[in-house]
Amino acid sequence: MRGVWVFLLLLPALAASFAAFTVEPAGDQVVDLATGVTTLPDGGRLVDAERGLSLEAAYIEYKEGVFVRAKKARLFREKLRFEAGRLEYDVAREAVVLGEGVRFSSPRLSGLEAPRGMLYLKDGVAVLEGGVKSEAPAFRAERMVADTREGLVLLLGTFSYQDPALGITLKGQGEDARLLLRFKEEGVEAETEVPPEILKRLFAYLGG
Repeated sequence: MRGVWVFLLLLPALAASFAAFTVEPAGDQVVDLATGVTTLPDGGRLVDAERGLSLEAAYIEYKEGVFVRAKKARLFREKLRFEAGRLEYDVAREAVVLGEGVRFSSPRLSGLEAPRGMLYLKDGVAVLEGGVKSEAPAFRAERMVADTREGLVLLLGTFSYQDPALGITLKGQGEDARLLLRFKEEGVEAETEVPPEILKRLFAYLGG
């Protein structure tokens, strides 16, 4: 489960990363002097060498210190990859909107997918919505909220989770169903009774 843990630790680093980057355009680089917006119509890469992060996309536009928008985007860090059909980073809010299909993969986590998502970088929280599924560890849910600092993943709505330690599948039905996963170095612990303080805190991030 170490790949999941590394993924959770990755998110807080992104907030500072896109604030200062080097640009590697794949083609033209168009600068609008009136608005300060730079467009890479042929795509390219934004690289943060200090943190080992790079964003590749088929189309990029950005205003340094304000926003980054990308299409068919892939975010890399070592052997980790995060993909989205559409990405928009709001620098002031330290939030990233992901849409048109979201995927994450690492050497130890495969096939994590959702139609859309939101990353709250300052708080280290990720929200995936529209039907979430992961191949390994194997789970499905209508929505997912991850607290990257505490190593928590909250599955919401109808869900199923294959517990590798117990060799059983946990399921919940309906919009009020929920399951809390605690990611630790030694594995994952599943809790059907979610502490009220955790539920209240993570619910605050739903709804954008």
